[in-house]
Amino acid sequence: MTVGGPRFSFGRLVLFSLGAGVLVLVVSIPIILLVAQWSPVAGLVVALIAVLAMLAAIGTVSRRMISTAEREILAARAAEEDAARQSPPPHEPGTHQVEPTDRNTPTDG
Repeated sequence: MTVGGPRFSFGRLVLFSLGAGVLVLVVSIPIILLVAQWSPVAGLVVALIAVLAMLAAIGTVSRRMISTAEREILAARAAEEDAARQSPPPHEPGTHQVEPTDRNTPTDG
């Protein structure tokens, strides 16, 4: 990756995905406790739903972050390819081959 190009951090990915999972658990714990006072089986069902919601939140956040990074990388790569196609190759002295204008060799009759 280049200096001004897209930046992807695995640490940031882990922080945001696990943060989303923790946020789901923080919201669901009071709900689980209230439902568990009413019925222990219902509390267990709500806890399982909370775990599934936590996994869904982690998956959603990580998928969105990776998709965004992938789009940025592909866009930067396409821009580099377009720039390379539009600019002529640099001319280095001594590498240009000169073709003779007279193609007849002295042995031609």
